Amino acid sequence: MPESGESQVYRIESGRPADPLRYRNDAGNRRRFLVIARYQGPELPKALTNPVVDVVGDPGQAPQNWRIRCTEGQFEFRALAVEQIEEFPALFEPLHQPFRLSPSDRLAVRVLLWLLRLPGGAALLRRWHAHRH
Repeated sequence: MPESGESQVYRIESGRPADPLRYRNDAGNRRRFLVIARYQGPELPKALTNPVVDVVGDPGQAPQNWRIRCTEGQFEFRALAVEQIEEFPALFEPLHQPFRLSPSDRLAVRVLLWLLRLPGGAALLRRWHAHRH
């Protein structure tokens, strides 16, 4: 899981409900999550370094027994599901570029939305939008 010898530190996400338990890693242009649903087991540390998740026992039954091996130790627990999610927000940046409004368009939208409160404001907004395409 680690790339080119660098360690990945997952920190527990604060300000979230306890279930599911979410660990987050922000590395460069990626976000990685380790999500544990219905965790039952020993208290986990606030940060996990280079975690590796394994299923212990029969993978067909739920909830399952799991094991996390990391620098902080080895932890066995029961959970309904464990997911490793990886997001690439920078991957979509060039795709969204053509749809981004220019500063003058943002000002026009702000004014037109304000004009929506007046009679005929919806027609102005429709005409502006038709003119844009």
